[in-house]
Amino acid sequence: MNSVSVLPDSILRVVQRWNPSSDPGRLVSGASSSGTRIYVVGPHRCGREDIVQMFRASGECSIAAREADADVVLLVVDAASVIGREDLLLLDDAAESGTPVVVALTRVDVYRDWQAVHRRNAEVLSSHCTAFAQASIVPIAPGQEQTLVAVVSQVARERHAGDSNSGVIAQTRRMIEVEIRNLRDSVPGAELRAERSQLLADRDGRRGERLVQVRSRLQRARGDLSQQIAEATRATVAGARAWVDTASRAELGSVPMRLQHEVDHHTRVIDAAMAAAVEVAGATGYVASPRIPEDPPDRRRRNEDRVTILVGASAGLGLGRIAVTPLEMIPALEFASIPVTLVLGGVAAWWLARTRGLMADRAQSRSWIVESMSTVRAQWEQRVQSVLLEAEADLGAAIMAESREQLASAQARIVEIDGELRELAAARSGQLASCERDLAALNAAL
Repeated sequence: MNSVSVLPDSILRVVQRWNPSSDPGRLVSGASSSGTRIYVVGPHRCGREDIVQMFRASGECSIAAREADADVVLLVVDAASVIGREDLLLLDDAAESGTPVVVALTRVDVYRDWQAVHRRNAEVLSSHCTAFAQASIVPIAPGQEQTLVAVVSQVARERHAGDSNSGVIAQTRRMIEVEIRNLRDSVPGAELRAERSQLLADRDGRRGERLVQVRSRLQRARGDLSQQIAEATRATVAGARAWVDTASRAELGSVPMRLQHEVDHHTRVIDAAMAAAVEVAGATGYVASPRIPEDPPDRRRRNEDRVTILVGASAGLGLGRIAVTPLEMIPALEFASIPVTLVLGGVAAWWLARTRGLMADRAQSRSWIVESMSTVRAQWEQRVQSVLLEAEADLGAAIMAESREQLASAQARIVEIDGELRELAAARSGQLASCERDLAALNAAL
């Protein structure tokens, strides 16, 4: 089986690249031309009937009754004269429908100047219609009838191949146009652009927002700890004063130790609360623990104590005098009234002075507890302030360091994305240019 190509190599390569499933430009010549239909026209006495009889006898072509049913229009003219206006009118329908035309020049063996007529016929056809510029003019001499049959069959094959190729080219053209439209409508690297936008928005790791959150959390912790310190101070003072109100003179000496024990307990509780607030274990290791400032000073005796002794002695003497009144009624015991009166006065004075002193000591202890806890409260507040400030500085430094590291990483990634986007844009431009070149080549072939 022979095959002929009717497409230029440049067009064929484009079609094969875009539409490899098609088989453009190929027509099997062995598919015998018996299916070729021709419509024969021509003036009277030009040999048209002989040509029709020849084709019917050959069995290779069939004669169509209408031009619309024909694959090829065959104009039969005599070599004695050039194609005239009437002959050209017979070809107007073929010019409109695009049916290929073949001209059979008969009786060339009779007229010696047939070659000049041949050339003039070609010029007339070209000037009448551009579609006839490539029309084949076949001189027919006796014994050369098969040449005309071969030419007609070849023209018919080329027309069928051309129609097939036009469909393949149009299909390929549509494919290229769709690809061009997709390339122009689509923006390459949409995911990369979204990632770049996200990196630009969060490249510092939300540093400002995180710093604000840290300050807000520490301020809230400062308020909570201040409330806890106030409650611890009130509870310690209330407990210590209640114990002092029932303590003996000997027990009052252990007030500093008991108070320090309570302060240490509340310090541990506050430290735990601070560690939870700043989320840093052992955050108070560099701050001194609160201590009781000093032991309560010894109470100095004042005029009130002397007055209390005098009042007690006076009251005791009065009570003694009342107590020994019955003894004075007995003469033998009269001498004992004076010592008894003195003893009772002294005991009353001692007891009243001791009771007054214990009350004064308790009052002094209560006052000392309030003053000491004021100092401890200030130490607690200073301790909390120091811890929170140090925690804020440490957390801020950590956030800044992390932000700088993330910023450098994000910037490096942004540079990579920009490079990838440039490559994608260049590739897209190259694809568009290639598609437009192929489309231009196909447009020229249509």
